[in-house]
Amino acid sequence: MEAPADAPTTVGPLPEPAAVEPADHQVDALVAELRSASRPVFIAGRGARTPGARDALVELGDLHGALLATSAVARGLFQANAWSLDISGGFASPLAAELITGADLVVGWGCALNMWTTRHGTLIGPGARVVQVDDDPTALGRHRPIDLGVTGDAERTARRAVEADGRRRAGYRTPAVAADLAARGRWRDVPYEDEGTAERIDPRTLNLALDDILPAERVIGVDSGNFMGWPSTFLSVPDQDGFCFTQAFQSIGLGLATAIGAALARPDRLPVAVLGDGGALMGAADLDTVRRLGLPMVVVVHNDDGYGAEVHHFGPDGCALDTVTFPDTDIAAVARGYGFEAVTVRTRGDLDAVAQWVAGARTAPLLIDAKVTRERGAWWLEEAFRGH
Repeated sequence: MEAPADAPTTVGPLPEPAAVEPADHQVDALVAELRSASRPVFIAGRGARTPGARDALVELGDLHGALLATSAVARGLFQANAWSLDISGGFASPLAAELITGADLVVGWGCALNMWTTRHGTLIGPGARVVQVDDDPTALGRHRPIDLGVTGDAERTARRAVEADGRRRAGYRTPAVAADLAARGRWRDVPYEDEGTAERIDPRTLNLALDDILPAERVIGVDSGNFMGWPSTFLSVPDQDGFCFTQAFQSIGLGLATAIGAALARPDRLPVAVLGDGGALMGAADLDTVRRLGLPMVVVVHNDDGYGAEVHHFGPDGCALDTVTFPDTDIAAVARGYGFEAVTVRTRGDLDAVAQWVAGARTAPLLIDAKVTRERGAWWLEEAFRGH
């Protein structure tokens, strides 16, 4: 510790890695798979989260009649596209799950096709062929068997495939599928029975209302936990840069810090941090960071008085839950101590205060302490563990 420090070294911007060009025979094999398919589905992942890759995949999808889905980390890539299924995996809507399972060809573009994206493989139909495109050859087939692996950059591979065959086919894009997507393609189109009470709000009602209240130009940082399916499916995003999915080994408490980074990166958008109460209390010190930086942030806390995943999914039957359940915590009062405006939400009517904040000067960040229903675990974890 007492040794002299070396002079700091100035490091300039790192060079962009060169795009990996796919081999001709692999492009030919990919095109042959697309030509043979009647119901193709593309699933784009982190490796396709660029405007260039998106445009190339949309063009290729248009040629072969492919439906367009993403992994969770690439959510928003095909936003507003009429043939978008949104997220594939545990967060998939009932219609998206139905259509992906019905595909006879699934192509992963910069996507690991892991257990979360495929619901332990159950979203891949028994007769479907699987193609994986990735610029890392060691990623091909790492999580599941594939019929064809293509080593190449997602954008370059898609553009090469477009150049190889410009004939347009209907594929999966039938009038019946178009009508289904228009009527029930989004989670907000799926009917549900509101389970809220005078004391606790249904998380579906909460997130649907917030989706309508908050400006569309937003960037959402989602923490990990039992709650995270609700904002990931009911809160829309403008594009792939509007969704930051914090899943570092499923460690909770990182969502607020992620949203702060996103807020600084995109000052043109309203930053929204969506947390569980356990993660919010773990990262509470960063509430001070939000206030000091003057960020006009909305922090939404799904407060069910406990670590929801442990309560509903990870503990054995009959296990004592005293270490994973909390006494009632007034997180709104904690936030006011850090200089936030805050509102406690128990019913839909309580969200009127959020609309007033949005319409106002937004001189202080806003925290929403949403007392959400807690009688059951989230549907997506039930789906995830059903195959285990």
